[in-house]
Amino acid sequence: MFNLLIGGAAGQGIETTGQVFEKYLKHNGFNIFSTKDLMSRVRGGHNFTYMRISRNPVYTHDFQVDGILALNQDSIDLHMNELREEGFVLADESLKSDDPRVIFLPMNQIAKELGNVKAASSVAVGALIRLFDLPREKMEEIFSLSMKAKILDVNVKSAERGYDLITDEQVRRAARAIQKEEASDPVDYREWLTLNGNQAIALGALAAGLQFYSAYPMSPSTSIMEYLAQVMDQTGIVVEQAEDELAGINMAVGASYAGAVAMTGTSGGGFQLKLEAIAMAGMQEIPVVIADAMRPGPVTGFPTRTEQGDLNMAIFAGNGEYPKAVLAVKSHEDAFYQAARALYLAEKYQMPVILLTDQYLADGTATVPHYDLSKVKKVKPGQSPEEALAYKEGEVRGDTPSGEMKEKQLAASEYKRYRVTENGISPRLIPGNPYAFVSADTDEHDEYGFISESAEVRVEQTDKRKRKMETFVAEDLREPDQYGKSDAETLLVCWGSLDGTVREAVTKFTEQGTDVNVLVFGDMWPLPTGKLTEAAKHAKHIINVEQNSDGQLGALIRRETGINMTANVLKYDGRALSSAEVTDRVMEIIK
Repeated sequence: MFNLLIGGAAGQGIETTGQVFEKYLKHNGFNIFSTKDLMSRVRGGHNFTYMRISRNPVYTHDFQVDGILALNQDSIDLHMNELREEGFVLADESLKSDDPRVIFLPMNQIAKELGNVKAASSVAVGALIRLFDLPREKMEEIFSLSMKAKILDVNVKSAERGYDLITDEQVRRAARAIQKEEASDPVDYREWLTLNGNQAIALGALAAGLQFYSAYPMSPSTSIMEYLAQVMDQTGIVVEQAEDELAGINMAVGASYAGAVAMTGTSGGGFQLKLEAIAMAGMQEIPVVIADAMRPGPVTGFPTRTEQGDLNMAIFAGNGEYPKAVLAVKSHEDAFYQAARALYLAEKYQMPVILLTDQYLADGTATVPHYDLSKVKKVKPGQSPEEALAYKEGEVRGDTPSGEMKEKQLAASEYKRYRVTENGISPRLIPGNPYAFVSADTDEHDEYGFISESAEVRVEQTDKRKRKMETFVAEDLREPDQYGKSDAETLLVCWGSLDGTVREAVTKFTEQGTDVNVLVFGDMWPLPTGKLTEAAKHAKHIINVEQNSDGQLGALIRRETGINMTANVLKYDGRALSSAEVTDRVMEIIK
């Protein structure tokens, strides 16, 4: 496994450099995982990407690197302490360092000679390709996947010049850092996908039948909308950039009411502006998915960095009590399926579903197997007249075929939008149908949807809505993933994007002869407690691992189960926890 850091200032082409090299590696059968550390500015500052490269599965990042591609002086000054002894640095000859591991190249000079100063990073890509001892063929084809035609030629020529600059001796020296590992499984990663977490969410939503997406741009959620807008014509969906966060959520709720499969996205600061409309969807029983790509708050916080600080806000969003589900994305592969599942659950239970991801996954990329569409349930908005106008109580279900109903009666006078049912799910017709009027109101209402201040109606409707969650727990709630030894005395609990980190940490614990049990939650609300309760019986240490300062999952577990955390491993500086950090801090706790 090889860990590469690509560093430079905003505007120097860091992102494109990473994309091109990732595609080149994938074409040559490598698995890639990358995460980005970005400053909130258009130009200048210091940005960098950690990229892990392997012939085997890769789940997370590493702060110790084997190679550095330095496009500015900061990349040398700030990161040399992260470079392993046998590592190397590629840098422009204008930069300064006395370290013998630095390979100086005339990147800027070559780019100027070829007529485009921005092509300096492509010189570096060519040099990296040579240091990895990869063939130079396919350069133009792979560069074309990330660059426009008008700049393709100069960048390909720059890469070829960079390739030729590297000597055979430098390739041999670099081989000490670039370990020639053998693949543990015969996986052809060339056939896999390489994409970021937001693209995976967008693809999952499309697979489930997304028809309408509205949002106001807010990092790090914006690329969900950007990707959907790029494929809008091919997929036939509508993508609307709203004028503000309130418009974004209200458009999505309105589209869903009108019969579209609808979704919106934002980050924490925008999510809090959407709370009233989310509660409205809960009262009106309108399905809608809200993706929250978390970043450090409060307010603006760190706009381009990562945190898991919105869990409490998502669970307790809005005034009063109403049914909602909160799901967390655990990986780039999981993002696809959780997004599709979120839309399905929103429709089935006619309620808001909140999908939590974070900057770590949203902007980071990974190599994943092709998604299995047979695992995705296609969303069909509303119900047929036969289903929605069924006469018998308790027979209305979003996923029950009309042919299985014991009785079908098309009686428009009997249509009750908020019919009291055993499972809490009421019949849903789409407005404009020829059979019945479809009511929606933010006030409390009776079964027909007419405003009511009756105490009896209030209790009846509140209890009906609550029964949705009882049905959800019984039929759709998923227990956390479990890694390690299930009866170990050390139990780690975490959620979301920490999945890959703790998954790798389990391997490190095993190498040290330490047994741990790890539970990674993806369903956050309602909170599944079966595996947790059983694991806690064996645990001497119950350690909460999170990327926030309050230990929000630990507090939620205590509230829902009475189980107390014995310790916390928390990080909230905007940078993601690594497996080494988790391992070291847990060992300090349990030793």
